[in-house]
Amino acid sequence: MTDLHIQGHNNNEEQQEVSEQSSDEELDVFHYQEEKEKYPMLVRLLENVISQLLVNLLTIYALYGDDIRIICFDKRADIVFDGITIFCIIIFSTEIVITSIVRKDYFNSFFFWLDIISTVSQILDITLFNIAVGLEGSVSAKTGSDLQQANKASKTSSKAVRVVRLVRLIRIVKLYKAANYQNVVSFQRSNTKLNSNIIIKNPNQTQIYPLQNENRDIPLQDQLREIPHFNTINGHTVQSKDQLNNMTSVIDGYDQGNSYEQRRSQKQILPESYYHQQQQQIDDIAGKIQEKEHKEQKQKKESRVSKRLSDATTKKVILLVILLLLIMPLFSSDYYFEQSLSLEYAAQYFKVVAEIPNTRLSEINETLNFVISQHDQFDTPVGFIRNPFIDIPDYQRDNYEYLRESAKSYYFKYVNPILVGLDYIGDPIILFVSDNSQVEKLNSIINIVNTLFVSCVLLFGALAFANDAKNVALAPIERMIAKVNVIARNPQEAKEMKLEVEQLQRETTQIENAIIKIGALLALGFGDAGSAIIGTNMASSGDVDPMLPGKKKLAIYGFCDIRNFTDATEVLQKDVMVFVNSIAEIVHSMVNRYQGSANKNIGDAFLLVWKISDHSWYEENGKIRWKNLEQINIIADCSLFSFMKIFAKINREPKILEYRKDTRLTQRLPGYKVKMGFGLHIGWGIEGAIGSEFKIDASYLSPNVNMASRLEAATKQYGVSILISSDLYLLFSQDFKKYLRQIDMVTVKGSVRPIGLHTIDIEADNIPSSKDDYSQNEKFQVMDQKRQIFVNQIEAGEFKSENHLNRNKDLILIMNNFNPEFQAQFSQGFQGYLLGNWKEAQMWFEKARLIKPNDGPISTLLTVMNEYSFKAPSDWKGYRELTEK
Repeated sequence: MTDLHIQGHNNNEEQQEVSEQSSDEELDVFHYQEEKEKYPMLVRLLENVISQLLVNLLTIYALYGDDIRIICFDKRADIVFDGITIFCIIIFSTEIVITSIVRKDYFNSFFFWLDIISTVSQILDITLFNIAVGLEGSVSAKTGSDLQQANKASKTSSKAVRVVRLVRLIRIVKLYKAANYQNVVSFQRSNTKLNSNIIIKNPNQTQIYPLQNENRDIPLQDQLREIPHFNTINGHTVQSKDQLNNMTSVIDGYDQGNSYEQRRSQKQILPESYYHQQQQQIDDIAGKIQEKEHKEQKQKKESRVSKRLSDATTKKVILLVILLLLIMPLFSSDYYFEQSLSLEYAAQYFKVVAEIPNTRLSEINETLNFVISQHDQFDTPVGFIRNPFIDIPDYQRDNYEYLRESAKSYYFKYVNPILVGLDYIGDPIILFVSDNSQVEKLNSIINIVNTLFVSCVLLFGALAFANDAKNVALAPIERMIAKVNVIARNPQEAKEMKLEVEQLQRETTQIENAIIKIGALLALGFGDAGSAIIGTNMASSGDVDPMLPGKKKLAIYGFCDIRNFTDATEVLQKDVMVFVNSIAEIVHSMVNRYQGSANKNIGDAFLLVWKISDHSWYEENGKIRWKNLEQINIIADCSLFSFMKIFAKINREPKILEYRKDTRLTQRLPGYKVKMGFGLHIGWGIEGAIGSEFKIDASYLSPNVNMASRLEAATKQYGVSILISSDLYLLFSQDFKKYLRQIDMVTVKGSVRPIGLHTIDIEADNIPSSKDDYSQNEKFQVMDQKRQIFVNQIEAGEFKSENHLNRNKDLILIMNNFNPEFQAQFSQGFQGYLLGNWKEAQMWFEKARLIKPNDGPISTLLTVMNEYSFKAPSDWKGYRELTEK
């Protein structure tokens, strides 16, 4: 056996093994099974419900414990709360370490540092630590003002870090995941108990009972009733619970009317097969329940897309909340200065001074001037003073009359007229008005900045969330929609689409690639003939309807067949698939390069189609008229070029040539070579779905398709590789026609219209093999490049058939023996054959035979004429009936 077949044998075994594995195991499209944990014990510890509950309880304590300590307890309880806080820090630190070990994307991530900060921040809740660093202590430790500042700083820092601790609330989400995990475990345990009820056989008697002691006294009927969805027994559908009771009544009597020991000593009550069937029912149902629950649990697994989007959203929400809570105090005037109450004290002081007996007016006047001069240094200077003394004028600041009421603060006191003396007092009120215009201006500036900041935060938040949603979900969905639309318009384009490079959100990439793959598989399965079926059903909002009405299409139909295929199948057996697919790869790739499409693979035969656009022709008086004849010439030339290239490839490709050395083939067929016959014809065909709603094939029905098949079959009679109908010959370019020759005029079975048969002389004897320098992927890339170059030449109007024929290496090799002289002599003889001058035709054929002794068409025509002693029949019309199909 050659290396090729050994390799093919191994590949088949590998494919079979993969197929068996995929049938036994659930298909993992999104590769979740690849995410296996490196430290399963640590993962179980981390995701355990108890540990998650503990962590979340401690998280709630971290958020509210210090406030509860102050509200509900006095100083004596501080040491207990300090112990709980230290325990929290230890647990949280342990969780961070374990998570960093088992989650590769956690360490040094956003949430890692967030957890670090929130854990460290709890140190500030430890009273002993605060005393040690001086955040709390006795009055003797500092002056009153210093202690007040320290206390204020402590409260500010405590509030800030407590904001950070809010992010620990996201741990609550883990409780749900842990609960799901526990549900799976508990279900598996209960299912194990259910499956432990097995049959135990005894040589003398038959009975059924569970192995586990706690289930031995449970009647079988109860066990059956406890199983959900128990719908059938012994193949009979159970319509109701009463029916189930009736069907198990014998078991009830057997269970309830006899003790355990009595049942062991009695002879067989029910057939053994009955218990086996009941137990099989239990096992089957339990297995289905377990499988269903397993699938439901897997479906609940959070996808990477969801995780990435939720993580990104959580991060941004946390950052925005922290940013707002920390920065919003900056937009209050209280942050920059405190409200001054000095004028309140000044009014009180003035009242006291004014009511002191024997106080001179000059002293009172000095007091007022002192208050004015002192407040001139503040942000809120004195704007107006009204005093109760007749001889002391009221004070008014220069710009006071232009101040808004919102920029004024009033402080006043009543002065006792009797204490002051009625001779000196007017209105008994001392009134101080502060000028708050600077504070009001600062507040306005802060409000402007505050508004701008909130607007920026909202804008940033909206853009950030929209960007995450777009990148993670919306953009992939839009790309999917675009791909679906493209496939619906032209399903064949799915084969040309490039797969998306796998990104972080693997699911959306997988779905996009799945759309491409499904589209490509549909295009491959249905072919070009099924494009309308695919597109119509994808665009429809209703149910799938593959049975669409057929459409009349004009096309070139090519039919090719592998010779001696029956013998090859018998000797190659399972390797015949590799054999056929190796040839199919050549056939399909060459047809694709030359603008055609593969329609049907029929084991040893292939139907190929070159569709002609409906806009390229019209019908007039029952005849086809072409709008652009040059374009049709190119399509016709391409159909023949593709078959010529296939002929060359099967005689040059190393993997095809290896079959010439296969001992299995050479023993059955000495001198075996892979050979194929080709037939080409043009005409109308009905394109559509053939079959039913159970199975369809998209193909063509027409006598013209059958004609292509008959032409291929006739190649054996004429000893040529390719036969072309005269209908198609007329559409070849003039430069290409000179390489073809007509070899007969016939009528085929089922048709009275004579048709000319043409061929092109190609030979593959002693041509060199191709170089096998490319890998499979590289080969496909090279083929795509060559096809694109060919398409570009056609679109640019630079393609000339004769130039292509004289420049392509494969075509040059198989056309190397083309002889114009032979063509001319054969043409003379064929004209005599058509005109009935068979003696003259014999002379020319014999003369041409000297140039090509083994020419098949000459041998065939000479045989036909020899039957009539080289004298045309009296009813000869220039054609004959092709009797063989």
